[in-house]
Amino acid sequence: MGKMFSVQYKIHLALILTALLAFGLSCPAFGAAKNEASLEISSDPAGATIYLDGKNTHQITPYTFHGLSVGEHHISVSKPPYYRSEAKQMTLDSGANVTDFSLPETSWYYMWLSLPNLLLGALMTLFLTIVAVFDGIIIGTFAGVARVIHNKVANMLAGIYVDFIRGTPLLVQIFMIHFGSPPLLGMLFNNGQPVPINPFISALVALSINSGAYVAEIVRAGIQSIDRGQMEAARSLGMSYRQAMRHIILPQALKRVIPPLGNEFIAMLKDSSLVSVIGMEELVRKAQVIVTRSYRPTETWFEVGIIFLIMTIPFTRIVAHLERRLKTGD
Repeated sequence: MGKMFSVQYKIHLALILTALLAFGLSCPAFGAAKNEASLEISSDPAGATIYLDGKNTHQITPYTFHGLSVGEHHISVSKPPYYRSEAKQMTLDSGANVTDFSLPETSWYYMWLSLPNLLLGALMTLFLTIVAVFDGIIIGTFAGVARVIHNKVANMLAGIYVDFIRGTPLLVQIFMIHFGSPPLLGMLFNNGQPVPINPFISALVALSINSGAYVAEIVRAGIQSIDRGQMEAARSLGMSYRQAMRHIILPQALKRVIPPLGNEFIAMLKDSSLVSVIGMEELVRKAQVIVTRSYRPTETWFEVGIIFLIMTIPFTRIVAHLERRLKTGD
């Protein structure tokens, strides 16, 4: 009798447990708990507005949503006006889910953030150009005069210098000075060990020598544009060739070479970008560094072009004004 009661008790207990389990599975609360998901959303930078399935949640990152349904959801974050919106389609599993957004800057804001570094590079570009053209005027004046005086040795040396510099690319000249000079200096002064040269020194030397050759041709053309009668008149007054050149010819030639010198400055301002290949931190090199970090070349190089344009336009206007003034003076 006891055994039959025990078996019946177990059967009834099993039926009760089965009924309870079936009721629990059909209960909405139980089913919802099993099919609910949570989602943690973060962004860089933080503080972006979160949109879930196209609706504004009025929450900002970082934020965790609870009680979401399992399955596909469209998630987007937005932080105007400085950052672009980002969106993704995400499948949520039951339990915890995590997603992260990296918001890129808008083009104008990115260019604004890049501007300080680029302006520092622009200042270095201007400095290199000013020093190089100043040195070039000194070198070119002596070389230009040497090309027209009655001295065959001076004519030949000045001609070789001008022809070599004007006949070879500036980039090659930069490489020759920065990479080719250290072994030669080492053989002369350091027991055969190469003497490294600072990129700043290499850049200044290369740009100055290059500018000097072009200024030499400008000076030569300016001197030869003066009528020969000026020299003959000066010599007939008892002046020596040197005195006539110094007091009569060069002052008149200087007036005629000023506009071409302005054009040489503008050309050197643009050509100075080539020194970026030896690591000189001017405008173009600054832009290269920024691009390698941001992977946004379009906005960066557009901004560099605008900066070069802003730097060259004033000098172009100045040169045009000088040409008009000097032409009126004639």
